[in-house]
Amino acid sequence: MKKSRKSKSGGSKGVRVLLFFLCAVFAGVFVFSGYKLYTIMHGYHESEKTYSSLTDRYVAPIPSTTPYAAPVENAVPAPTPELSPIQVDFNELRGECRDIVGWLYSEGTKINYHIVQSMTDNPSTAEYYYLYRDIHGNYSGNGTPFLDVQCAGDFSDYNSIIYGHHMNDGSMFASLDNYRAADGAYAREHNVMYLNTPNGNYRVELFAGYLTDADSNTYTISFPDDSSFLLYCQEMKAKSDFASDVVIQPGDRIITLSTCSYEWHDARYVVQGRLVPLNAGSAATTTVSAVANG
Repeated sequence: MKKSRKSKSGGSKGVRVLLFFLCAVFAGVFVFSGYKLYTIMHGYHESEKTYSSLTDRYVAPIPSTTPYAAPVENAVPAPTPELSPIQVDFNELRGECRDIVGWLYSEGTKINYHIVQSMTDNPSTAEYYYLYRDIHGNYSGNGTPFLDVQCAGDFSDYNSIIYGHHMNDGSMFASLDNYRAADGAYAREHNVMYLNTPNGNYRVELFAGYLTDADSNTYTISFPDDSSFLLYCQEMKAKSDFASDVVIQPGDRIITLSTCSYEWHDARYVVQGRLVPLNAGSAATTTVSAVANG
């Protein structure tokens, strides 16, 4: 009888130890998960602060009004030049980061970001330098949208490729995923973006969006001639998730916006657009202070 009671006592003690161990494990998992969640949310917050600060200092909307001018009798009204909806002070912005090559803006979405291209002297880190860095070189889980290091910094290549993360909070290039909507409504409502650069501004007429592999021919930058480039654009347009009446012409240039997707390993979702130069090249370097005083 004594032996039996001792056995039960030992068994109960073992159960208590096991329960204590499991509680400790669950508590550790809970604390670690909470820490990771805090880290992620803090990263989102810090990234948003950085971008908001840069936008506030270096970006301003184009004024909607024009100075009064007395009418001239029998004068033919001059066509109103199309402007980018924003103007960027690249002189000041490049003083903060020499790697700035442009600013991408999509009205009604979170895409309102500066574009960088790594100029680091270390070839081993140049390609993905900004994948997890902000413009100051600090770690950032959001990274910074960046132009492929193999592309010309003035977007003069046939195809200029810009990479951005697909963030869970909808920031960076996450909204590109909306272009795959079956009804095409999002694509119709957001069929253009704007790319401002130090050398001039562009309307980006979107013509294709689709899933692809990270190593597919989508990421071709150079072509031997216009004919090869036009065939490539026809191929990309044919696989698009949305319809577009944009026609690519000889001499045109395009950009490809690329973000991660998760249907398979190294899947990517890309949206492509034709670059149309706008008439007000000076808007690219007009200072924000001039807007405020205008």
